[in-house]
Amino acid sequence: MFHLFPTTHSVELKQLLSEFNRSLMLIADKQLLISNFLSKVNQITPVQGIFLFLPDENTEKYKMQGLEDKNVSYFMGRGKLVNWLAVNERPLVVSESSSLLSYFSEEERKLLSRLNAELVYPLNVMNRISGILVMGKKVNGKEFDKKELELLSLLLGQAAFAIEHASLYEIQRDRLKRMYRTDRLAVLGELAAGAAHEIKNPLTSIRSTIQYLSNDFDVESEKGQMMHELLNETERINKIVQGLLSFARPSELNSMEVNLEQLINQTLLLVNNTLKKQRIEVEFEYFTEQTTIMGDAEQLKQVCLNIILNAVEAMKENDESHPRTLYISMEEGTLIDVRSRYLLISFEDTGKGIDEEDIENVFNPFFTTKEEGTGLGLAICFGIINRHKGELEVRSTLGKGTCFTIKLPQHI
Repeated sequence: MFHLFPTTHSVELKQLLSEFNRSLMLIADKQLLISNFLSKVNQITPVQGIFLFLPDENTEKYKMQGLEDKNVSYFMGRGKLVNWLAVNERPLVVSESSSLLSYFSEEERKLLSRLNAELVYPLNVMNRISGILVMGKKVNGKEFDKKELELLSLLLGQAAFAIEHASLYEIQRDRLKRMYRTDRLAVLGELAAGAAHEIKNPLTSIRSTIQYLSNDFDVESEKGQMMHELLNETERINKIVQGLLSFARPSELNSMEVNLEQLINQTLLLVNNTLKKQRIEVEFEYFTEQTTIMGDAEQLKQVCLNIILNAVEAMKENDESHPRTLYISMEEGTLIDVRSRYLLISFEDTGKGIDEEDIENVFNPFFTTKEEGTGLGLAICFGIINRHKGELEVRSTLGKGTCFTIKLPQHI
């Protein structure tokens, strides 16, 4: 099989194949596995560009891996290209398929053109497209021949199972983390309720006493100012206690039909002056016409407001060379059952990002990186979304930004 390559390269090729197979067995980290896979394929068949698209757990899209550009590239899961690959079960050689290209959608043709695609290869696992590999023209300018395609088919078949296994492991790990986080916050909620109750009663007495005693001192005097500071501190404690109670004993949901597009626009109006003052631009896009769900409008607005203000805080320190942009998007998510699916709302900033070790703590009560924050905002937001039978997720890259994604059930 390998005689198509020059004899002088046969030893090197066998070594690459051996390393490739070994990496598939030893590497469990999905991103590291993908990086190694793409590197090895490009070593075996050098091309001008190589890109991998994998199915997104939250949407019906095949998204490009490792792309940090805001305009994330993807193929639709129900699109014509994916359908052609699934039906034909063979690679698409673009230069030999000019008549076929007209069958694909305009978006698919544009993406193939932008990637300078020459070979589009399906990764199949259990009669399902588990990924799409897009390769550019060969560096030596030659065409892909039959034996090269057979070799690639063998390699990609092995890689498909390895990447699928790594993806399933990653999904299961994230689900377990979410379950653990929900259980942990429920326990913390019970503890917070007891602590808030024990603090609230004596705090009320302390505040009343300070207010009474402050009448004996001139407001401008040193002791009068001290009394004023004491009142401010008791008020700060009271706000923390109120926040604890909101976290531990949340209000009942007042469910009604809520148009999330309108709700987000209303929230943006509330913070319009703050956004202008901080020179933050907002880009709001929605990729679905169905933006209505059943939920509590006021509580959902509280979640959006909190996330937006956190984004503003994260971008305060950006210098002139670093853009201050908040990207908000809405799109259809995966199906829950035959009658409902998730609606995804993402808030992505270009701020300082969050340390990797802090990601797991952002929803914990009292965890904060702000100088004057209480650390209750995101914990309360998590509880609100959880009571809506949804999910609140976060991903972040230090120095580049943070993205919060809300998943809410929507009737269809």
